[in-house]
Amino acid sequence: MSGRSERALVAGAIAVCLAVAPRLAFAQGHGHAYGHGKPGGVTAGSGSATPLPASGAGVRNFGVWLDDASVAAAGGGWMSLSFGYYKTDMFGELDMPVADAGVGLNKRAQFGFSVPVYNLNVAGAPPARGLGDLYLHSKIQLRDASSGFGYAVIPIVEVASGVQAVGQHRVHWALPVSMEMQRQEWRVYGATGYFSRGSLFASGALERALSSQLSMTGTLSTSYSTKADIVPIPGSSRVRTDVSGGASYAVRPTWIVFGSLGRTISAHDENSTNLSLSGGMTLNLAAPAELRTPRKKR
Repeated sequence: MSGRSERALVAGAIAVCLAVAPRLAFAQGHGHAYGHGKPGGVTAGSGSATPLPASGAGVRNFGVWLDDASVAAAGGGWMSLSFGYYKTDMFGELDMPVADAGVGLNKRAQFGFSVPVYNLNVAGAPPARGLGDLYLHSKIQLRDASSGFGYAVIPIVEVASGVQAVGQHRVHWALPVSMEMQRQEWRVYGATGYFSRGSLFASGALERALSSQLSMTGTLSTSYSTKADIVPIPGSSRVRTDVSGGASYAVRPTWIVFGSLGRTISAHDENSTNLSLSGGMTLNLAAPAELRTPRKKR
């Protein structure tokens, strides 16, 4: 992956799990692959590949996937359009639009993709704009979370856009394992796993339903780069921790709007996210009666 591509994506999860209120949730497993200059790291809600930036020396790789253990109903699915704004000491980026879609293959599996259009502004350089990295993601449910506790595996393929540096690969993979615990008006979920670019990660979220339409979500994620910089930079770290909070509102049983704010809380360096702002709308493509089916009381 090129130095630009290593900075790809942030908090797609922001646009996903936040996009679905607890009683409407499919847990889409979205992998928002954002643009090339992504400061990365802020995640909220379910389903997001969020590789965080490499350092200026260009070897550190961070990545986070936040998702739950639920799958879309067979034949159902989702479509989402969103935006994301990310600010670091080095650059600012606006990803708009970010397209995300997926479909339930059967009662235990789903498949989806995500791809953005990025707009990158770096001090002293002309603005850059283009199609970001493509993420192909699936989810295989091993235990249904409606029983109280569930888990799933999430095979992911990321395809980098643009010209790759010598010795860098265009295609990479990741393998998160997600877990989810459900109760009547809240749920806890998260994931842990590995990105082949060189990142170990763990993430978690608490989602609370305030009404039949409104829910709030708070998240915490951390990532460890298994590769050190070729040229160490004073003050830089191989560990990255981020938090975010957001809300989703079901305008109609199948239409959900969402938004989120977040930032890096670990030691500050040139790639730390000073601000992450995301929002958008998701259309759930399933029978409204099925979407409105309440969860069992625990």
